Amino acid sequence: MRIGILGSGQVGRALARGYARHGHEVRIGTRQPDVEGLPTGTPAEVADAAELVVLAVLGSAAESLAGSLAGELDGKVLVDTTNPLDTSTGSPQLFVGHSDSLGERVQRAVPGARVVKAYNTVGNALMVDPQLPGGPPSMFMAGDEQSAKDTVAGLLRDTGWDVVDLGGIAASRWLEPMCLAWVAYGARTGTWGHAFRLLRSEP
Repeated sequence: MRIGILGSGQVGRALARGYARHGHEVRIGTRQPDVEGLPTGTPAEVADAAELVVLAVLGSAAESLAGSLAGELDGKVLVDTTNPLDTSTGSPQLFVGHSDSLGERVQRAVPGARVVKAYNTVGNALMVDPQLPGGPPSMFMAGDEQSAKDTVAGLLRDTGWDVVDLGGIAASRWLEPMCLAWVAYGARTGTWGHAFRLLRSEP
């Protein structure tokens, strides 16, 4: 696929390199003149040309950036990797949750896009081709449109993930707090190479 990634931070770069290894045509939408030699363009150019777009920016910027590209994202699958993290008090917490979520806010900002929440429960180093004992780990996702989730699920399985569909985009209300559990374990142990795995009694 032609994949556009909005954001040139660690998540955006990790996904760009990983997707490229799997033969996808990837560009990063950024204002930076150079991102480690990866193909780039303006966010609008990248979103407009892509078949699938990944939102990989700070949670505080996610809603406004998505809304500013509503025209370019119309009809596109938009993978929302973001978390509404607030670390201003020194302890990670969510700036929205329980009765709303950042995933839902992104969907409302781009009503014509088909938003799928994914990648928000693991660190960037494991986002593509995670190699863990007892794996593959599970990637939890949520979104309102089944065809969009099918596309994202295919991409996830091709890049090493078991996929768990939690339902509509409102399930982001449960997915985003999972990030806090991931962070808490990492902070307590000083290690960040972990991921969740859902065990099932039936396939």
